[in-house]
Amino acid sequence: MKILLVSDSHGYDDELKKVLENVKCDLKIHCGDSCFDKNSPFIKEFAAIVDGNHDQGFFPLTATLPTALGNILITHGHRFNVYAGYDYLVDYMNKADIHICFHGHTHVPHYEIYKNKIFINPGSIMFNRGQSQCGSYAIVSVDDKLHVDFFDSRTQKNTPIFNWIKIKIFWMNLNVLLVKNNIISNDVLHFFFFYIQ
Repeated sequence: MKILLVSDSHGYDDELKKVLENVKCDLKIHCGDSCFDKNSPFIKEFAAIVDGNHDQGFFPLTATLPTALGNILITHGHRFNVYAGYDYLVDYMNKADIHICFHGHTHVPHYEIYKNKIFINPGSIMFNRGQSQCGSYAIVSVDDKLHVDFFDSRTQKNTPIFNWIKIKIFWMNLNVLLVKNNIISNDVLHFFFFYIQ
């Protein structure tokens, strides 16, 4: 299953329309701050839309998507204080027996494995903060495994701006593999990674 994951479009409907028209996928998910009104033609495009802190309150705060890898939590993230980290989300996910979360709010494209949970933030269609100043979205493939690619929302290309994310994804996958198989401890891997940066 190929999922188009967007967030934080903030009423920038021309940018959103361009992505929706050009990306081929099985379903589309919006992680909040769409700023859609109840009559927006975009609503019917999405399998799930959640409420963000700039929305009007008629979308749910969370949704779940059943997949081959189990349910995926969809939320904006503001009610889980994602700027401070993922601990509140981890608690919520543990109670719901969910291991993957799609969220937005920070305007930073991000992929992280934290406390055995996977977090994916597509960034903002409108603009991003930090190292990736352009807008972005993600394509998430979910079958027997998870694969994520991030794209510039203006050019629709997987550009060098996101190479640091690919390096981080590779590192996290290696980390999980080595620790899971008791080849090396998590602490040693983190020390090595930060030492060589």
